[in-house]
Amino acid sequence: MIEVLVSNNDRHRYPAMIDPTDVHEGFVRPWFDLETARRIAAQTQEDVEEFGHDVIDTVHVFPGGKLNGHEIGLVVVVTWADMHTKDAKQATEVCERSVPDEDGDDAPRYSIGGHPWCWYVLDDDLNAIHPYPGQ
Repeated sequence: MIEVLVSNNDRHRYPAMIDPTDVHEGFVRPWFDLETARRIAAQTQEDVEEFGHDVIDTVHVFPGGKLNGHEIGLVVVVTWADMHTKDAKQATEVCERSVPDEDGDDAPRYSIGGHPWCWYVLDDDLNAIHPYPGQ
């Protein structure tokens, strides 16, 4: 895993960890810490106010206590556009969470949106690196 800055909309940027071999059609699957997941959740709530539920998935973070000394949460994505054709279970996704090691050295991270959200890596000048070359 390597630390990068990612975006999926040319407006918001978030620090994340990626596996440089986990690339699909040039997009990466970022893993965010809980604080960044909260930032993404807040931003999706603001975006819904501006653009509406038809085009914005929302992220929700529910507190979950501690695991190996790290705060954890339940991170859920709701795809509101799918609510018209699917039931609530099909229109929601519980984001995969990494598990910190027993020593508490690795904080849990959350994969929000994965490849379908078209996350791309930004270079030092904040230009998109797409397609990401992978390894």
